[in-house]
Amino acid sequence: MNRPAHKITPNGTPEKAFYWGKAGRKPTNPDIGMAQGAKAAPFAPARNALLELPGRLWQRLTWPAKSMIFVLALIALIYALIAIVLYSSVRNDLTGQVQTELQRLTSNLAASATDPLLLKDGGALGKLAETHNPLVERITIADRHGIIVASDNLSQLGQIQHRPLPNVTGYSGTRFYGPIVAGGHRLGAVWVDGNSRKITALVNARLDRTRNRLLILGGITALMGLLGAYLVSRAVTRPVLRLLGEIEGMEAQLRTEDQPTPTPPNIDGDELHRLDFAFKRVETRLREHLNELNQLHRRQQAMQCMATIGEMSAQVAHEIRNALSSLRGAARFLVRYGDDENRDEFLRIIEEEVKRLYDMTQGFLDFGRPYAALRVEADILSLLTRSVTRHTADLEAKSIQVSLRCVPGLHAVLDASLLEQAISNLILNAIDAVPSAGGKITLYAIADTDQYVLIGVRDNGPGIPSEKAQTIFKPYVTTKTKGSGLGLAVVTKIMMVHDGQVELRPSAKGADFVLRLPRHPLSSLPTTLNSS
Repeated sequence: MNRPAHKITPNGTPEKAFYWGKAGRKPTNPDIGMAQGAKAAPFAPARNALLELPGRLWQRLTWPAKSMIFVLALIALIYALIAIVLYSSVRNDLTGQVQTELQRLTSNLAASATDPLLLKDGGALGKLAETHNPLVERITIADRHGIIVASDNLSQLGQIQHRPLPNVTGYSGTRFYGPIVAGGHRLGAVWVDGNSRKITALVNARLDRTRNRLLILGGITALMGLLGAYLVSRAVTRPVLRLLGEIEGMEAQLRTEDQPTPTPPNIDGDELHRLDFAFKRVETRLREHLNELNQLHRRQQAMQCMATIGEMSAQVAHEIRNALSSLRGAARFLVRYGDDENRDEFLRIIEEEVKRLYDMTQGFLDFGRPYAALRVEADILSLLTRSVTRHTADLEAKSIQVSLRCVPGLHAVLDASLLEQAISNLILNAIDAVPSAGGKITLYAIADTDQYVLIGVRDNGPGIPSEKAQTIFKPYVTTKTKGSGLGLAVVTKIMMVHDGQVELRPSAKGADFVLRLPRHPLSSLPTTLNSS
């Protein structure tokens, strides 16, 4: 255990010292660890930078370079595997050939040594023991008693071979052996020791030739692979670069005059990274333009709203002023003269003007109130029949001929009350438009595919002038001498809450208004629309 002690330093301050408790234990002073950590801390950023360097280098490469590197690595891996397998196979084949050759040599020596051994011809046996094969290091011939009778090492002649005589031809390592047999009797044996150094050199020389051929073939394949990868990558990246140029040109076109021309960014990455960056820039530019368009749209809506309010105010003031002028004139005449002769006529004028003011204010209320469509499935034929019945008196007053064309069983999901109001407004406009004699109004309903229903009101009146065909559905726009100009605007609002639309179709004579509404609602929730 370390025991701290205090000693006095030359300046008079105590200094902490440590004693070693056991041999090999380090002191437990925490200041040492802090100092080591302080020394190692500055190397952490450098280490992180080194670890991130390969990724950054790879990211900066172009797509053709990456393709070539990938193909080169793939070819190197394939050839490495082929070289390993082929190298082992060639080595085994060459080693087997050498073993077969030496084993055949041993068998031939055993057969050739039979007669000299029977005749005890030492000269012939000595010639057999001479090594002319560079792969053979030593040949040894022994008789049946194990006595060496022939060897290229003369010092071994006459010595006893302590190894047992073999019965069959074989080998152990680099030593090959075979029995010398005559007439079924074993006369001796032959041992052939292979020269392992020369055998290895021979095998390595042939392996070197094989390796060189593989390297040449691999180099040619690598060059062809790199060329193919480059051509393919260029063919792939050419459209990408073309698209990149078009996107950059689009981004330049989307840039407004007040925006400065940005400096080309220094993008670290291949063509796909640049394309991604260009897409993001175009997306940012489009979002800016969309925001500007939304602001312009809101300003335009506000201006249109103000213009509509102005038109409405002027129309209301004009209508009220006309009615008040008539009322004031009639009232003055009655106050000034008060005779019974014209009293009824002026009272009728007052009543008509008051009714006109009432109808006008009622139209304003109808147009301004919010509409909530509570849609249920309804029969279209019954709806048209009820709409015509509501105006029987007006139709009979002008002797108007009404025809109804609708396929029985045609249904749609709608608010029957609102749609009857829209059809009634169209019928009233048609009644006012047709001539006093020979007026005709046609109501029809057909299925437009399986999703929509068309309900139309056609008359034989003078029609709508072409200059007002685009503005007829706006509030306070009318072709009648007396009218609020809100009837078609109310129809438009009713069709909007039904997810439909109203349109004026071309007709040879008269006007043809068509209501196009879906047979099934686009949303199951009630739709509400106010005057805004």
